[in-house]
This record gives sequence, C-alpha cells and structure tokens, in this order.
Amino acid sequence: MNVSRTRLDSLTGLRFIAAMLVVLYHASVTLVPEMYPLVSMGQTGVTFFFMLSGFVLAWSMNPGTSKRQFYWRRFARIWPLHALTALAAVVLVFATQGEQSVPQLLASLLLVQGWLGDPHWVYAYNGVSWSLSCEAFFYAVFPFLAVRLSRLEPGKLFRVSAAVFVAAVSLVSVLLAFLPGFDWGALFYTFPAFRIAEFVVGVCLAIAMRKGWKPRFGVGVGAAAAIGSILILEVVDGVAPWHTAGPLAGALCIPGFALLISAYADRDRCGGRPTFASAPAVVKLGEWSFALYLVHELVLRTALELGPVSLAERVMFAVVGIAVSIPLAGAAYTFFERPIEARLRNRGSGGGPVADTSEPAASLVAK
Repeated sequence: MNVSRTRLDSLTGLRFIAAMLVVLYHASVTLVPEMYPLVSMGQTGVTFFFMLSGFVLAWSMNPGTSKRQFYWRRFARIWPLHALTALAAVVLVFATQGEQSVPQLLASLLLVQGWLGDPHWVYAYNGVSWSLSCEAFFYAVFPFLAVRLSRLEPGKLFRVSAAVFVAAVSLVSVLLAFLPGFDWGALFYTFPAFRIAEFVVGVCLAIAMRKGWKPRFGVGVGAAAAIGSILILEVVDGVAPWHTAGPLAGALCIPGFALLISAYADRDRCGGRPTFASAPAVVKLGEWSFALYLVHELVLRTALELGPVSLAERVMFAVVGIAVSIPLAGAAYTFFERPIEARLRNRGSGGGPVADTSEPAASLVAK
C-alpha cells in the first residue's frame, strides 16, 4: 500500500467538534432537559469517534507491528486515563452516597460493561466509559480484521461498508417490528458487537484511500452530508420510539460521517488549503478530546449535586461546567495522559517510537 505520511490535522480538529456534541448532549440530560430537543443527536458524536477510530488505525497500520505491540499501545493509549477518571468517579459516588458496587467498578475497569446490557452496570461510575468497552473489542479484532480487508480492492471495500450499514439499520428495524416492547435501544446503543459496524466502515474507508481511492467531492460536501445527517436524525428522534432512536441514529449517520472523514483526510493528504478543523488551536483542542470526553460528565454531575433549581441556575451551572471541563481536559492530557502513554509505550517497545512522534498514528490516536 502506498500511504502518505502527512499529518491529517483536520481529523484531529474534528474530534473536538464531535466531543462537544457529546458534551452538549450530556449537559441537556444532566442539567438542562429543556434544550434536549436541540442537542438530542449529540450522541452521534460517538458514532464519529468509532468510525474515526477504525479509520486512524487502518490508515496508520504498519505490517511490522506485532499483535503484542499493537495491544500494548492501545492499552497505553486508553486505560491509564480511564483508570484515573474511574477513581474520580468513585470519589464522587462516595461523596454523594451513590448506590454502586465493587463488581460494577471491576466491570468498568476491565472494560466489559458494554456487554452486560443492564444500564446499572453499563453506566456505573463514569458512565461515558461504556464506549471504551466497545473500543476494547474493536482493538481485539482489528489485527485479524485488517489482514482480511487489506486484501480487497476499493470497490469491494465499499460493498462491505454498504452491507455492514444496511445490516445495522435493518437489524434494529426488524427487531422493533417483531418485538416492539423490548428495549432494543438500551441493548444495542452500548453493545460492542452492534457498534462495530461503525468501526468497520472506518477501516474500509482508510484502506480504500491507502490503495489510491480519492473522493470526488470536497470538504463542503462532506460537512454538508454530516450536518444534514444530524438534522434529519432530529426528525427520526421525534418519530422513532425513544428506546430505538439512539442506535438507529448512530447507524444512519454512517454515510454522512464517511463522506466527512474522507473529504477532510483527502484535503490534508493532498496539501489543500487549511481548514477550520486544521487550525492550530482547534487541533490542540482535538488532542484534548479524549480527556474531555472522560471528564465532562463527572464535572456536570458534580454541578448537579450543587443543587441548581431554576432554569437560569441550571443553564449557568451547565455553562460553567463545560467551561471548567475543557481546561481540566487540557491539564489531564498534558500532565497525565500523554506522559503516561509515552512511558508505557517505551516500556513495551524496548525504546521504540513514543507517543509524541510525528507519525500519523500519534497525531490521530483513536478514540
């Protein structure tokens, strides 16, 4: 495969935008339910992360990397900050006299909570970490998946992507039709085996681009497709049963996000004009996005515990909570996430490349 080593900074910047969609969604769920209709599709930011994770891993994969090295680097990337925020969640639960158990904490630390189906287990402690349970599954299968998909030409890769997309949408729709009373949304939204559809499409897209496929549209079309998907899904959220809206919306966003990722990746790869997403400040915020994702809900839950009552108070607490979460994420990234990852990667690679090298894998670490 012939792949450019160009940094795809726009995709790093887009990570921050996706993270903010999730943050606004959780602000509505936690503090300001009045704004939920405006931000309900913020949960699709997770779909973008899953697709980008697959894209980045496939874009930067190196045949010389052993499975052991790959798994160690993935562990170094996500688990230390996950463990730190889980500890913060334990303190918050203890301080608020929450009813959560040691087995639930162990399930979270082992990243198996997404398989359990019960919301009391899936969202225990730091609720957003359920997505890391999905990522752990994606990482586990990636070395085997990538080998097989790498044998396919772009046309077949796109057919695989289309089949995966249709299967995900059809599965939710058919099950809803036959068993409408079951809470399929609670199961599928956090279920790793279902969410892998988004990851697979990202992998296929990156391999196709590595093999020379080039999108025949620009970033304007890609952005319009992604924004249009979210706006259309606001309608889906209004008409679909509430318990299916989440997983169905995530699956339906796949085509629009695929256009967005491919357009921005191609712009950066070909050295096109800088985009808003590739501006240095936005790229820096994108580097903080994993930390922002893991800390923001804890901050918002703490704000809720302070007891805001009126709409004005709750809005103010939400704004302050978001404003606090961003620099807190920056500090977590700078003083914990990045140095710990570098130290662990060095230990596992015997002095090989560390996390702050200029390789695409470093600038686009999967979330």
